[in-house]
Amino acid sequence: MNIEKILKDHKKRITNERIEIFDFISKKHIFDANDIINNFKNIWRASVFRTINLFLEIWIIRKIKSTKNGDSYEIVDKKHSHEHMECEYCWKVLSFGSEDVYKNLEKEAKKLGFKIEDKSINISGKCKKCNKK
Repeated sequence: MNIEKILKDHKKRITNERIEIFDFISKKHIFDANDIINNFKNIWRASVFRTINLFLEIWIIRKIKSTKNGDSYEIVDKKHSHEHMECEYCWKVLSFGSEDVYKNLEKEAKKLGFKIEDKSINISGKCKKCNKK
């Protein structure tokens, strides 16, 4: 993903902060604002949140879930073949393949004449480790 091209295509300013933040988050699977804030002591907290909102707006990232710990995000993958389960006790996030789930969802939507424009599945519960407690 070329962040400079994406920003230019959306008529958004190309800044060093946006490029640095994108480079950082593109190496992570799941991240939150604190991951960025803690990694970039030279970038103001408000700038981090503005950048996250911009990336959400132009569909570079997507919100996974709001938790007691805040919102989590991931880079938008055009293939998007996985979703997440989050442990409500230790906040561990597990990924699972969702290709078959979404194929069935698309089939059902088509039957109803419904056009899906966005989709995500949020599942919460207890992970294996916490379930043993």
